[in-house]
Order: sequence, then C-alpha cells, then structure tokens
Amino acid sequence: MPKNSRSTSYTGRKATQNRSGEIKYATETQAKAGNRTDLAISPKTLDQAAESLVSDASETVKGKIRIGTAAEQAAGLSALIAVTPTGLAAMAIAGAPDWSETVKGIGQISTTAETVAYALDTVAITPSKLGDAFAAPAALGSGTPAAVAATTLSATGLATLGASATIVTGAVALSLGADASTGAINMGTGAGARVLTFGNITGATQVVINSGTAGMTFTSTGAGDISLVGGDKVNLDAAGTVELNSSAGAISIGNDDIDQAINLGTDGERTITIGSSNGAASVVVDCGTGALNIGTNAIAHSLTLGNVTGATAVNVNVGTGNFALDGVAGTTYDIGAATTTGTITIGGTAQTGTMTIGDSSGINIVQIGSGEGATTVNIAGGATAAKVVNIAVGAVANVVTIGSASGAASLDLVSGTGGITISAAGIVDMVPATSTAAAATGTVNANVGVTTHTGLTTAAAASQVFTITNSVCGVGSAIQVSASNLGANDAQMTVTRVTPGAGTFDVTLTNNGAAALNGDVIITFWIIAA
Repeated sequence: MPKNSRSTSYTGRKATQNRSGEIKYATETQAKAGNRTDLAISPKTLDQAAESLVSDASETVKGKIRIGTAAEQAAGLSALIAVTPTGLAAMAIAGAPDWSETVKGIGQISTTAETVAYALDTVAITPSKLGDAFAAPAALGSGTPAAVAATTLSATGLATLGASATIVTGAVALSLGADASTGAINMGTGAGARVLTFGNITGATQVVINSGTAGMTFTSTGAGDISLVGGDKVNLDAAGTVELNSSAGAISIGNDDIDQAINLGTDGERTITIGSSNGAASVVVDCGTGALNIGTNAIAHSLTLGNVTGATAVNVNVGTGNFALDGVAGTTYDIGAATTTGTITIGGTAQTGTMTIGDSSGINIVQIGSGEGATTVNIAGGATAAKVVNIAVGAVANVVTIGSASGAASLDLVSGTGGITISAAGIVDMVPATSTAAAATGTVNANVGVTTHTGLTTAAAASQVFTITNSVCGVGSAIQVSASNLGANDAQMTVTRVTPGAGTFDVTLTNNGAAALNGDVIITFWIIAA
C-alpha cells in the first residue's frame, strides 16, 4: 500500500525542520510565496521560485544582481548590474573623468619632451622625469621667492636673478667667472642709480683686481667723483705710461692740509718735465717760509733757467732776505755773454746802497769794456747830481794806467772850476798852465804839467822848440812828453825832448807832413823826480 493513499495529500506524521516524517513538495506557487516550513522544493521549483523569492538588489537592499555587459560596464550608467574585473578595468579607463586640480580622475604620465616643455598642466611627472626637468630647468623665481639651500649651484648660458640676493660663503671661496670662458661679467650695469660695494675694512681683508691686455677702465659721469682712499699706502705702478688728466678742472697733488713731503722722481735715472709749451701755458712754483731748493743735491749737473727764444723773459725777484750768487774758487760767471744789441743793467735807478765789484783779498783782475769792439765806457755820466769817482784810492802802492800810446790814442782830462789834482804820495802835483799865444817857451812849476799853445803855426817839414822850466826837476829826472789836439794831423807830428839841465827841458814839435799845421796844440808832460 502506498505511503500516502492520495498523491496530493498526506495524513501521516509530517516532517518539520526539527523532526523527520512525511514531506510534501511545494508547488511553484507555494515555493514563490516562501512562507511554508513543511514543504520541500525540488530543483526545478526552486529555480522557478528563486526569481520571486530573491528580490532585485539595490543600493539599499540586498538581492539578486545581473552582470552587466562589457558596454554596460564601460558606460557605467547602471547601479543594478554586477561588474567583472575586466569590466571594472574598462569602466575605470572609459568611465572615469580626466583629472584636474579640482576633480579626481584618470591622468597621464608625462614624456621627457612634455616635462622639459613646461607647457601642460594635466600630466604627472615621475621621479625619472623630475631628473629630466632639473637637467633643463625652466626660469626660477618667477613667483614669490623663497629660500634655497644648495651645496652646488651650476648654470650654463644666461642666469638671471631678480630682486635682492645675499650669498654667504662661509669658509670657502666665492668665484664668479672662474672657468676659461670668454663671456663678459657685468655687475650693476643696469640704468638704476646703484651703490656697489666691494670688500670691507676688517682685519686682513684684501681686494685684488687683475686685468689682461685689454686694460682696465674706471668711469664716472656727471658730478660723480672717483675717490681712492688708503688707510696705509697707495701704490700706483705701471710698466708703461702713467697719465693723469682733467678736462674741466685743476689737477691737485697734496692740496689737503697735511704736513708731509711730496716726492717726484726721487729714484732712478729720470727726466722730469713740468709744464708744456702750448699757448699761454704757465708754471707756478710756490712755497711758504721754508726754502725752495732746485738742484741743490751734491751731484755735478747743469741747471738751465729760461731760453733765448723770442720774447722769453726771466725775472728773479728778492725781498729783504737778499740775493746771493755764489760758486767755488774756480767758478766762472758769464752774464750776457751772447748779448750784442741788448742792455745789461745792474743796480736800481734810485739805489742808495753800495754796489761792489771785485772786492777781493786775493790777486784778481776786474775788466770793464776790455773787449775788441769800439766800446764806450761811461762812469758816473749822469748830469743831475754831482758824483764822486774814486779809482785806486786805497792806501797801497797802486799802479794806475789810463789810456795808451797806440796810434791816435788820446786822453782828455776835463775839470770845472774845482780844478784837477794829480798826486803821487807827495811827489807829483799837476797844476795846469796855459799860453794863449804861440811861444817858444812855456813854464810849468809842477812835476806834471800841461801846456796849451793857441794859434800854433808849424810849416811843413819844420820844427818848433819849447823850453819847459820846472822848479823841482832835477838832473836825471825822467820826462815823458806827448802832444795832441791837432785832430787828423796828430799822426804827422813828432814830439821830442832834450834835458839840458836841472829844472829845465826842451820840447821840440816837428811837422812831418807836407802841409802846415795851424791851430792849438796841447803838450802834456810828466816829470818823475830822480
């Protein structure tokens, strides 16, 4: 007998979740209702009921879900489909947005070219590409500057720094342009008004500036001054020319109030030139109460002052400190040695002091007008005030010679009412005696006499004898006689003398010419006692 008399029902012990018994398969409707615990579900019914028993899943409810197609997954438009790993990758690439500074999304790693172009703002730079960027960096400091610390900073090409910059070296050197390149190094060359400071005055700080064959130039414009100040020495040395010029002002050396010496060319064999010969150029050498010494060192050399060109003038002035021109024992002094038509004046026009020439204790010669030319020597020739002329008046045995016996040489002694006195230590006194008519005799009572005969007539080749009487003329006295005042006929007249006895002598005047002599004749004689 079957377990159940009817296939659609059972009346026996029923099976539950807690006990065994008879069990009935649920219909599709019962299975879909999902509220019975005493029914069994066949695989087919379960498949049919599962669609009803399990609800669709949502964002808030668990349930069954469908795997989306590849297109659905890539589109990413439904929240009720399942995504496979493959679909997930497709959806991440195709469905996610491109990233930006404000949106999350997918992005691209930059290439080296994109990295060093510094143009894109939507790509990522990897550590490798960061190295490429530093190898070819963009301009630095275009934004807000910040501190940079680096052990080594290197640049090729043009490097530009803006705003202020402070470089601290520590204990190592700071080198600019230390390579062998030929590019220029410019500092402060912009148009701004700048103050450039190099170095400091602390301790052993030193500033060294070197230059090659292109030279070195310091330029200041406008009212800007160039000042060079040394706390110790300032040395300026050059292998070539040293030039110091000024285009608009004076060149001053030692013009501050410091009591220190100024030395020019004090060593080496140098030629020192001061001043120029251009136009109205002049040289002024001043000094205070100290001495002005030129060529006073103990070395034999020539000292030339002035020249003989054109209107060149040399003025040497002196005050109450006097003027001295001196040399050594054998020195020769030439004043105006080359002068021919010029004038040499010694002494002032209103001088009251003494002018001394040849005031020597030794044996010397003083020559005045002793040259070979037809010189006229004027002594005390002024006519305003009376002069006193003394020649060899010293109380010694002077030998004085005036005039000569050569040719037509003559000697005129002219005196006014004061007379003429010629003395020789009491031996010779000359008192002039004259005769106003031609006479055969004349008398002179002096050791030296002058007799003038007026209207003398001497025929050609004829003679006249004059007897001269002198009260002090003794036997053996030396007598010198000369005659003059016949003008051009002096050369044809001969004067001879005879000494007949003490106190008298004869003078014979002979006319050696072919014509008679008419006029005055002056017979001059000197008697030197025996």
